[in-house]
Order: sequence, then C-alpha cells, then structure tokens
Amino acid sequence: MSVKLVQLKLIVACMFWAMTPIFGRLLAHYHAPYAVAAGRFLFATVGLALILAMQKPEARRIAWRDLPQFFLLGLTGVCLHNVLVLMGVEYTQANRANVIFASISLMVALLDLVLLRRLPSVRGMFGLLIGILGTVVVVTDGQFSALGSNGIGRGEWLVLASAASWALYSVWGRRVLAIYSPLTVVFYASLCGTLLLLPFVALDRAALPSLMLDGKAWLMMAFLGCLNSALGFLWYYQAVVAIGAMTSSAYINLVPVFGIVFAALLLGEQTSLALFAGGGLVIAGLFLLERSGSR
Repeated sequence: MSVKLVQLKLIVACMFWAMTPIFGRLLAHYHAPYAVAAGRFLFATVGLALILAMQKPEARRIAWRDLPQFFLLGLTGVCLHNVLVLMGVEYTQANRANVIFASISLMVALLDLVLLRRLPSVRGMFGLLIGILGTVVVVTDGQFSALGSNGIGRGEWLVLASAASWALYSVWGRRVLAIYSPLTVVFYASLCGTLLLLPFVALDRAALPSLMLDGKAWLMMAFLGCLNSALGFLWYYQAVVAIGAMTSSAYINLVPVFGIVFAALLLGEQTSLALFAGGGLVIAGLFLLERSGSR
C-alpha cells in the first residue's frame, strides 16, 4: 500500500472520528454511554467479521497466549476510550472534546518516553511541551487559575482520560501488529472490547426502551460502528504499520479542524479565543514532534 493512500485513509478516518463527540452530544439526553458504545461496537464487530471471513484462514487465527493482549486493546481502545468520551460530551461541547483529542500524539510520545524509554529529539521535546501547554489552555478555557481551584470541568477530565486510553491503545498495538495483520488486530480488539462492554449495558437499562425505538440513534450507532470504528480503526492500524505510531497519531490533529466545523454546522456550537489559541499550540507542537523524525 502506498504512503499517499495511507495518508488519504487517515484523513478520511479523522473526518469520521470528528463525528464521535457530535453524535455523542446528540445522544447525550439518553445518559446511556455503555449501551451506545456497545451498540456501536456490535456493528463494528459484525462488519469486521464479514471482511475477515473473506481473508485466508490463517488471517483469522490467533494464538491463545496472545488473547490477554487483545483484551487489553479492547479495554483501552474500545471500552475506556468510547465510554469516557460519551460520558464527557454530556458535560462539555463537542468542539472542545475534538480539540482535546488532538493531544493524543503528545500522549503517545509521553508513553513512549515512560514505558519504552524512547527519548524524542530536542525539537520533539520542545513540541511536546508546547502541545501540553495548548491542551492546558483548551481544558481550562484560558483560565490557568482553574488548575489549582478544581476549575476544570468533569467533561474535560473525562475526554482527557479517553484520549489517554487511545494513546495507550496506539502504543500497545504496535507490539501486537508485529505479529498479526491490522485487520486481525482490529477485529479481535473490537470483539474483546464488545464482550467487556456488554455486562455494563445493564447500568443503562432505564434508557434502553426509548433508545431501542429511536431510529436515528440506530443510524448514528451504525455510522459510528461501520465507518468510524471498523474502517477508521483498521485504517489507523494500517498506518501505524506503514508510517509508525507517532506519525499516525499526529494526523489526529485534523480531528479538531473537522470537529469545529461540524459542531458549528450541526450543533450550532460557538468557539472561544482560548479554543483557537490552545488548538493552534497543539497543532504547532504536533508539527514539531512530527518533524523530529519520531515514529
């Protein structure tokens, strides 16, 4: 697969991902993050299973000893990442959530530093610090005093935790991708994550009757499952193999660009100077990080 095709797929995936907080806002009145996430990944798992069924038999087999790794990917990339963002957008705007997601590649760099002892260059470290500053500007809405006065909202904390879960999914997935194809990894991670989610759907039982009868909700979950999760996750891991986790995660800086536009058009959300300033710092940090040559 050519690098240009990989890059194009990443850009389209970012457009899909920018819709996650927006659909989350549209479904927030149900207060059913577990049910929505489970419905989304039921669609994703079925779609991926159909694609995998057309592959050679060896592409469908995994070693039992690797099953815990797939459950870890399912926990981080499916359960925590999605449930936390759905919870978060009940308390914060979709455009703010999308800008916070731009910090994911910074978190990947931090995890590489802490877990794998991979030191970025001086330029990369400078970009990392600038990006962290930009994230702080966004989550505090430019009010730095909020850091010491419990002023950061619950929604921002939940979205930050969601972004950190995806960063861990990216870093750990690099190890599993050394053994299996991106399609195999994404399918089994989606399957394991869905199995982990299903017991928690009972916590949303009060909302289930109305959610199940909402045709628009089903369409949104189908979009999130088939395009956002199945194709988006598959293309992301294909990119991790082709151009590296650091560079792939840097493309996520496109998510807030699409997200701000989509949120304004679909939700009528207003932007603030702090949102633009913080987003600009995050993008500048990502640019420096990517130019540092980290993978």
